[in-house]
Amino acid sequence: MKIVASHQLDPAAVDYLKQQGFDLYVANSPKPASYIDQLQTADAFILRVGVCDASVIEKCPSLKVIGRTGVGYDNVDISYAAKHGIPVVITPGANSRSVAEHALALMFACAKNMKEADCEIRKGNWLIRDAGKAIELAGRKVGIIGVGAIGKLVAQLCSAIGMECFGYSHSHNRAKVEAAGCEYCENLDDMLSECDVITLHVPLKGNTKHLLGAREISLMKESAMLINTSRGAVVDEEALADALNANRIAAAGIDVFSTEPIAMDNPLLHAKNTVLTPHSAALTKEALRNMCVECAKGCVAVCKGEKWPNVVDPSAYDVQL
Repeated sequence: MKIVASHQLDPAAVDYLKQQGFDLYVANSPKPASYIDQLQTADAFILRVGVCDASVIEKCPSLKVIGRTGVGYDNVDISYAAKHGIPVVITPGANSRSVAEHALALMFACAKNMKEADCEIRKGNWLIRDAGKAIELAGRKVGIIGVGAIGKLVAQLCSAIGMECFGYSHSHNRAKVEAAGCEYCENLDDMLSECDVITLHVPLKGNTKHLLGAREISLMKESAMLINTSRGAVVDEEALADALNANRIAAAGIDVFSTEPIAMDNPLLHAKNTVLTPHSAALTKEALRNMCVECAKGCVAVCKGEKWPNVVDPSAYDVQL
């Protein structure tokens, strides 16, 4: 059997695929259309970066499964794939620790004014130490929007440094929020107005696009920080940049953007008090290995006729082709 990967996989995943008798083609391209000739004869497609929409899937008659090295799947046409009996494998939990740690790192970078301090000391401005912008996180309230695998770990890390954790669930699942060690928030507006740090850990869906827009951001404290390691479009980037530039909130740590790679006219590139990273929260050595291996295992299982549990839409298994 043949498997195509958009980008290089961890060596452990490559070894596994070889052991299972799969031929691997690595495109090293975010544009499936540029290697559609390879995909047309592929049994499986592991998409790390790029978009796999209906126009790609319809040209791949041999495709049995699509794999995503992570939990985000907004770059795959899930509905079209499911209707054609193609499960989309994801890897829940494989990168949770890495993303949670990155969210905490962004909190610390913002709270300690590290970006400005670094830039100024390189200019010889030792007196930046007297800027008076750094704060302690202990005792602060952190609002965690989305308390799944990543949000739960964020709560553990924040609690360990003495922060008060509050959780919001779109499904209003109080038990899930409290099991994560958070105080339950029924109302998102209340969380936004009361917490010192807001951190986002939700998938991009219809009801989460611009979940935080101009109105929601306006509810935040002037001293508050916003952290986003979920998906860029969950936040209205222009509204966030406006709020930062007008000092309506204190700082933002952002790892994800509405367009990636980031467009050079993205307003966050020039906004005040921001720490930006290139969607790299999940790209630790450990997480990459976990994601690639789990994705490879899932794709192999589906190709061999097994019903792998970690797929976005299990109804794909019921389609008669």
